[in-house]
Amino acid sequence: MTDATPTALPTYKIYAIRYAQQPLRDEGHTYLGGEHGKMIPGLDFFMWAIEGNGRTIVVDTGFSRETNEKRPGREWLFRPKDGLARIGIDTSKVEEVILTHAHFDHVGTLEDFPKATFWMPDREMFSITGRDMTHPFFRVAYDPDDVCNLVRLAHGGRMRFYDEDGEYAPGIRWHLIGGHARGQMALSVWTERGWVILASDAIHLYEEAAEERPFAIFHDLQVMIEGYRKLNALAASPDHMIPGHDQLVTKRFPAAAPDLENVVVRLDLAPKAG
Repeated sequence: MTDATPTALPTYKIYAIRYAQQPLRDEGHTYLGGEHGKMIPGLDFFMWAIEGNGRTIVVDTGFSRETNEKRPGREWLFRPKDGLARIGIDTSKVEEVILTHAHFDHVGTLEDFPKATFWMPDREMFSITGRDMTHPFFRVAYDPDDVCNLVRLAHGGRMRFYDEDGEYAPGIRWHLIGGHARGQMALSVWTERGWVILASDAIHLYEEAAEERPFAIFHDLQVMIEGYRKLNALAASPDHMIPGHDQLVTKRFPAAAPDLENVVVRLDLAPKAG
């Protein structure tokens, strides 16, 4: 990105909160064409927070212990709001939440944000309430209770929608990527080290985008791969693009505080040396 004048934009801090983990994962369940039975590093589960210019914006809301019990295979570490509390964010006071898509691990615990207005891609609401959900392959990553909660927020006047690419606020942009989910989006956030791309699940793992290895869960395969290329072009370097589930994120970036190593990291700061 070269069109913005840095001095004209506010800078933000970005936190990644790791609230659940999956230490190992079958490669065949991770990548399309992966070898079934071959175990590879699994997924970490994140939500994010953006602070700056007088605002606190939460990005995605994780999932609950109850949801984890319905979907075994992951280790639930803590309720996402407790991770936010570790960096001084009280979810009962948060007024802005951006939802990158509606898979179960991104839109749980909505009730922990009673004062928030939620932002979500139009196409994702269309997907989760329409014909897409008649296909078992498409609905496997969604939870019907989450979907009902999202519809209630819309009917309660607490949901806002966006489409295509645009500016959420000065120094924060959204990019409609699609592919993994019909309405999958990513964010660009201006920081002291330049634009940082929060890819969310448009890119789960660094390897996915670097080698164009398609993730095994998708809505549109061609769109997903084109999304890798779009995000690679947006990112100033691989270190400026943050995948949604890679275990390397908490290893590469500095902890938000000494007691938060491998729990909350700062994405607006340069990666750790080595």
